[in-house]
Amino acid sequence: MKKNASSRKPTEGNYDKLYSRHEFLRGLSLSAAGSVLLNPLVGKLSAEVKGHSQPMRLLFVIEGNGCPPNQVHPTNLNLTPIGKRLQTVEESFQAKDLPKALKPVSDYANRMLILQGISGRICGGGHSTYFGALGCFNTREGKHVLGPTLDYELGRHNETLFKNISLGISQRSHLDIVFNSSAAGANNPIGTICNPQTAYQRMFSPIGDRKNLAVKTHLLDYVKEDIKSVKRQLGSVEKDKLDRYLSAYEEIGQRHSAIADLDPEFKNRIDPITEKYRSSNPVDRLECHFELATSALVTGLTNVATIASGVGHQDFSIVFDKLGVGLEKHSIGHALYNKEPVAVEASEKIREFHFELIARTLKKLASIPEGDGTMLENTLVVYLSDAANEHHTKCDEWPYVILGGNPRVKLGGRCLTYADFENKGHRTVNAIHNTLLHSFGHPVNDFGFKIPGLDHGVQEGPLSEIFI
Repeated sequence: MKKNASSRKPTEGNYDKLYSRHEFLRGLSLSAAGSVLLNPLVGKLSAEVKGHSQPMRLLFVIEGNGCPPNQVHPTNLNLTPIGKRLQTVEESFQAKDLPKALKPVSDYANRMLILQGISGRICGGGHSTYFGALGCFNTREGKHVLGPTLDYELGRHNETLFKNISLGISQRSHLDIVFNSSAAGANNPIGTICNPQTAYQRMFSPIGDRKNLAVKTHLLDYVKEDIKSVKRQLGSVEKDKLDRYLSAYEEIGQRHSAIADLDPEFKNRIDPITEKYRSSNPVDRLECHFELATSALVTGLTNVATIASGVGHQDFSIVFDKLGVGLEKHSIGHALYNKEPVAVEASEKIREFHFELIARTLKKLASIPEGDGTMLENTLVVYLSDAANEHHTKCDEWPYVILGGNPRVKLGGRCLTYADFENKGHRTVNAIHNTLLHSFGHPVNDFGFKIPGLDHGVQEGPLSEIFI
């Protein structure tokens, strides 16, 4: 069994080398642009040299219009109907047991946790809980933001360039930014960027002093000399890691530069992938946003990102025509009540696409070394819907799918079905939020708003079945 980086101590023979390298990293002097790009990366390397624990990362994926519990429930397990769950039950599953929607993440079944039966009545209901999905409060159809959302709370403690990043898609494709899922506090919503080009410009655009950098067009162009300087001082292991971090910038920068320089006359010469950043199609945009969020996490620009896929009543009725789905999601949601085959197939296909994109993120994270393992071991992906379990939700049960890794969170191919609201062992969404905060090193036991009169422990504290 491998030891954590924090448990390794330098021997006398290599202490001086490690110390001098750490001193270099700590005292590194970079240009303005180099500081923005390289400091997060160098900081990660410095932490490893000192033996510090790795940063925890989290990607929220919120899909609009409800998630029927059976669509994310293992096929080898019976899904006890709500109203008949007398106690909390823990069961196991394997990759072969995953339902259609989760098949794309089969390779990560042993890094998965499925939660059923959690309630969120404090969030109200209707077509969407909007900010309430991550905030544990009732927005009254998105009209009232009563406090911070979990993504902001997790991110605000981090020493990253962006505390958290919110990206998403909307049926209102003409809008670059909507306000639907994230907030920094009461009456302080955070914009969800829906246009990938706008998102790129916000995250990776040219920066620095205009006088000195006027002729530059991309962030990496500014810092080539800084990169060379840093590499000369690094060992082979750290140099390799720096290269991997920078490759995320290069990949997206190359694609976006082709878009920026695009002339209609040469349109057909451009790789089709680059066209996705110009597209208003929701399938293309969602794919771009996953790429951007993954790049931001990998490079250390942020440790917390949210992808809001059609969150909110004004934004969820999207047509995923590129997936072969002709129905918009509002009609799909209604038809699911009657279990109409065309609606079930469409809903599963759309959800499956979301997990295809999640699988790409997991694969990228698994390819990048970190400490004694990979970035995947320190990154959670949390999937949920803003409308809990159904189109017109009352938030009586709220399915969650959690994947990836965090040393303080027990995953391991498990499915937990919690007891009904009135029975012992029931827990609310507050407890999930508390759990994630604890896993990031912030022991909060009462996040969000609570329902008065419930027994202590239903809404408070982390989930003992999950938090290690």
